[in-house]
Order: sequence, then structure tokens, then C-alpha cells
Amino acid sequence: MGYLFKATSINFARAIYALNWFDIAPGLTYISKDLGLQVVQLGIVTTFFYVGLAPFQLIGGALASRIGSKRVAFIGLLLLGLGAIASGFSHNLVELSFWRFLAGWGSAFFFSPGLSILRDISPVESYPLQVGIYNGVFGLGAGAGAFGWVFVDRTIGWQLGLMVGGVLVIAVAIENLFALRGVEEHKAESIGFRKKMYTVVRNKYLWLLAIGTLAATFVETIGGQFLVYFGENYLKITSIYSGFIDGLFLTIGFLGGVVGGYFLSKSAIRRPFTYTTLVVSSIAFILIPFSGSLIVLTIIVAICGFSVQSGFSALYVLSLPYVRDKSMVPFALSFVNFIGIAVGSVSPFVFTLITDRIGPDFGWVILGILGIALVPILFLTKSGEIQHS
Repeated sequence: MGYLFKATSINFARAIYALNWFDIAPGLTYISKDLGLQVVQLGIVTTFFYVGLAPFQLIGGALASRIGSKRVAFIGLLLLGLGAIASGFSHNLVELSFWRFLAGWGSAFFFSPGLSILRDISPVESYPLQVGIYNGVFGLGAGAGAFGWVFVDRTIGWQLGLMVGGVLVIAVAIENLFALRGVEEHKAESIGFRKKMYTVVRNKYLWLLAIGTLAATFVETIGGQFLVYFGENYLKITSIYSGFIDGLFLTIGFLGGVVGGYFLSKSAIRRPFTYTTLVVSSIAFILIPFSGSLIVLTIIVAICGFSVQSGFSALYVLSLPYVRDKSMVPFALSFVNFIGIAVGSVSPFVFTLITDRIGPDFGWVILGILGIALVPILFLTKSGEIQHS
């Protein structure tokens, strides 16, 4: 089987993986009523997913560098599926938060190994485009979860809806197990492995890249998780249209990812393109609560979703020149993702706290402005690009 078949298998898993991130979004209103949760408590539930996602990025990346990305990715998908299924059995805040934590843990184990497998099977010139597709299909899966599960939850309830998502991700994990047989992987030797990890962790340019692209983390996390709830409870639009808006925000990211991958393949415009997409997505994010009409809201959300995926793709493409040892690529990718998620993981709680204490518009504005303010940090990484390429 050619690399395109294997790449498609990984990207399909990525889509189902993303579905399980955001299929909870249409159910937040139902969860709030059934479990008696306030808006800040919903922020705690969504934050716990990212609390599981952040620290296990490093563990998953380290394991993938040592024992292989295929094995770790498979374990990650299984954990995500089990966490999603168990979430449907939750009866209170503590149970739901714990199982979302487990789902986040599983997600962390799949992310960088998936990217690393794409690196192993793709021609060098095709990798930036594959990264763009990888991030783009995340939007397709996430959009299916955010919009499709509006109807799923209304038909079978949020509990069964989460369970269905979990079953799907376990099924695709098994498919990947067979589809990726025979893929050769770069594995680090145990001797000197800690030193190699330390070299990655102390690389200041990887830190700067991760912090400078935090705008993408804020935009995707809050937009994907809270557009449905915000639309229903603050903009006073129907659940179906709120789901459509959230689905559009996430699904159009597929086009943004593919287009972004194309431009990121061109080294001459890679960085200007990165700066532009991060700023554009943040400005659109800020404008969401001030849209004024459904047509304007739809346009703003489409621009926001289209541009945000390029910010993530840029992070993963720009990071590779700073990693000399190919066996450490999974760990390096998980490390830069860890930094972003570790900082961004508290954003759902911060957003809901600002919404509850100050007002519904301020969460979008404050996080959007913060994301833009961090973009200039990327200029500090240019000095190290030739040195580490």
C-alpha cells in the first residue's frame, strides 16, 4: 500500500479523534440541566479535558520516540474512546470531569505520534501539505461533532451521543493497527535518551514558537467548545443554528488547513503567512459577540475557523528545523504542543469566569487581544532558523 493510503488512514483517525473533542459541545446545555451545573462548572469540565491533554503530551511523545509512534497512537485512541464512553455514564461534576480527563490523556497520546507517522511515510516535499491536511481534517471531525451531535443529542441524548463517539474512535484505532503494518519508524536508543529529551526541552526557539502561536490555541479551544452554548444562552439563537455556527467554525478549518499547508510549503512566505493568519483569526474571534446579525456572525465565524488551523500547522512545520535527531521528532512535536496546551488549558475556565463575573463579551475580547499580543514573539525565533536547520 502506498503512502497516500496510510496517510488517509491516519487523517481519518484524526477526524474521528477530533469528533470526540467537540461532540460534548452541543450537549453542554443538556448537561447543565441534567447534572445541575453552572456555567463556571461547565468550564471546569471542559478544562479537565485539557488538563489531561497537556501533561501527557510529553509522556506520549517520549514513549513514541522510544517504542514507536504506531503503538503509542493506538493506545491513545483506545484511551480516548474509553474516556468518551465512560463520560456518558457520568452522574455528577466529579465523574464527568474525571472521564474527560482520561479522554484528554488518550488524545495526548495520539497527536504527536500521528504527525510523526506522517513524517515517516511522506516524501519530504509533501510533509508540510500533509501537516495542513492533518490539521484540516481535525476541523472536519470537530465540525461533525459540534454540528452533527446537535441532532444526535436531541435524538438519543447526550449520554448515548458521547458513547457513540467513543465506539467510533475505538473502531478506527483497530483499522489503523492493520493499515499501518510495515511502516518503518525512527526509534531512539535508551542510552543518552534523557540527554536528548533535555536538549529538546531547553531549546529556547521551540518555547518561543509555542508561545507565539498561542492565539490559535485560544481561538480553537473557546470557539469550538463554547460557540453552541454562547449562541443559545447569550446571542439567543436556536440550538440548530448555534450548532451550525460551531460546525462551520470547525469544518471550514479543513479548507484552511489544506490552503495553509500549501502556503507553508513555500519557505519564502511561510513566516509572513503565519503572522497574518494568527492575527486575522484573533480579530475575527474578538468580533464574534459583536456580530449583530446572523449573516455577519456566519461570515466572522467562517473567517475565524478558516484561518486558525494555519496557526497550528505553522507551529509544527516551523518546529522541525530545530530538531536534529529524527528519532526525537515525536517528543519535540509533543513538547511544543504541550506548551501551548498547558497555557491554553485554563482558557475555558478563564473564559467562563470572565463571562460570569464581567460580562459575556469580555472573554472573547480579552483572550483575542492576548493572542495578538503574543504573535511578535515569533520574530525572536528567526535568528536560530539557519543555525538549527
